[in-house]
Amino acid sequence: MLMNYDTIIFDIDGTLWNACPASAKGWNLGLASLGIDARVTAQQIEGVAGHPYATCVEMLLPGLQEQYPDLLDTLNNREIEVVKTDGGTLYEGVTEGIKILANSYKVFLVSNCQDWYMKIFLEFSGLEPFLTSFDCHGMSGLPKDQMLSRIQRTYCLHTPVYVGDTEGDESAARVAGMDFIHVSYGFGSAASAVKHVDSFSALLDYLEG
Repeated sequence: MLMNYDTIIFDIDGTLWNACPASAKGWNLGLASLGIDARVTAQQIEGVAGHPYATCVEMLLPGLQEQYPDLLDTLNNREIEVVKTDGGTLYEGVTEGIKILANSYKVFLVSNCQDWYMKIFLEFSGLEPFLTSFDCHGMSGLPKDQMLSRIQRTYCLHTPVYVGDTEGDESAARVAGMDFIHVSYGFGSAASAVKHVDSFSALLDYLEG
């Protein structure tokens, strides 16, 4: 049975859009500029999505941060350039779906992304007018569960639900004491979500039904 939620909080990557091809392209330009004989794929970026940036770099390029002190800044700067130009692909139904949900719920974004990435997402998607607020690791420096808890306290939310695509999202929601809805079209899996949906339209049907 559907809970009487008052708030929907969304993850971004793998939930609302996919910008992994642009991120991989930027990282590879950065690696080439440093003379590093390594490359990453969009699929590899998908596999680490949801973690803070420095953690993603260490997971895909272990040990290189120590060898190349400029690695993080170089990859970051090249990724910014490409994501600004190429953006990401919004999943089908997201734009209209968020607008519809905003008529019935408070809508937030919580992501482990960097602050510039959040800004670009908002510019590309045009969704900021429909959001109550948003937070990301690059803005607050907090882990995802603490961002969720802080938003719940700050806005006096009674029954929020977090919508995401990975086990990390599910864990963050659990630690924050809120329900979790898993979008199975994203990058990961989840074992104990209150609901699994295979499209954004199915999510909309569930929440508006």
